[in-house]
Amino acid sequence: MRPPFARVVVDREVADLRFTREFLDRVGSAVPVEILGPGAPPPRGRTTVHLTREPGRFLKPCPCSPGVVRCGYWVLSPAFQCPFACAYCFLRFYAPDEPLTLYANLADAEAELRDALARWPGPVRLGTGEFADSLALDPWTRHARWLRNLVALHPRVLLELKTKSDRIEGVLEDGPAPNVVLAWSVNPPSRIRTDEPGTAPLERRLAAAAEAVRVGFRVAFHFDPVILEGGWRAAYAGVVEAIFDAVPPERVAWISLGTLRFPRRFLERWGPALRGRTAFFGEQVAGEDGKLRYFWPLRRDAYRFLAGQIRRRTGPGLRLYLCMETPAMWQAALGCGPELEGDVERWLAVPFRGAGC
Repeated sequence: MRPPFARVVVDREVADLRFTREFLDRVGSAVPVEILGPGAPPPRGRTTVHLTREPGRFLKPCPCSPGVVRCGYWVLSPAFQCPFACAYCFLRFYAPDEPLTLYANLADAEAELRDALARWPGPVRLGTGEFADSLALDPWTRHARWLRNLVALHPRVLLELKTKSDRIEGVLEDGPAPNVVLAWSVNPPSRIRTDEPGTAPLERRLAAAAEAVRVGFRVAFHFDPVILEGGWRAAYAGVVEAIFDAVPPERVAWISLGTLRFPRRFLERWGPALRGRTAFFGEQVAGEDGKLRYFWPLRRDAYRFLAGQIRRRTGPGLRLYLCMETPAMWQAALGCGPELEGDVERWLAVPFRGAGC
């Protein structure tokens, strides 16, 4: 498999760390490698891998907008940036020219997680898919296997590996893990073709999910961002049908729903490059967090429609949650909602169906 990057740049201070040595062994001679000395300017560009040290924290709570229901998700970030080029990805705005950054000081990440585990009293959902695709570079990073081993002794930690790829070979090597969930972001095939270049087509994502279930893993799906254009109802209903034709509902840990949202500054920066993509130039309004979103009734009706399509195939037991929405939207769209801080993570972390929305 050819790497989705053109060169590797290694900070000299991490050149002898275990992760660096193993990563370079897997890359082999496929791409050129450069050692960066002290004081040299950092590399730029999304086709470059930069092996460096994370000077700050690896573990952070999922960023939430003001007034929305918090999902309780924790993000562990051994990497930053994505080789894919999705049109709506927030990394396009916040880090358009950052390299594919891999933090080689993983021993510090392990120590930080152990300290957090000593403080966390209850079940915790942990993931890596906020600032990088969890599996896009896994054949070379082996992050999934490292994380799997890290959480193996902590059954109250539920690790979610979220991706738009089909690169699950490294995860499947050691068989299923009860506290590891493989998750896919999904959209209609036409949307994937136009707005998610470089990602696996929907049929390959679902084939990977079916293989993960066959091996014994639970899986999850994220309808986010749902884009309300043209015949969106038929298109998304088709995605729901394809999911449950591929995997049985009882092996689906959860499904999230979220509609397109982005800061106004996104259009100011990327507007010219997005011409022709009408999704970004519809009648959106600014929310409390300043992000542009569809009108409240449109979002509510979209969530009701999708929830109805999902329930038609699964019954009432499969757990749904809304991403970046208020308690009022939960009640209006799903007919239920969290009452206490921490409800969402408790609903999603319990090892049986039927809890929560």
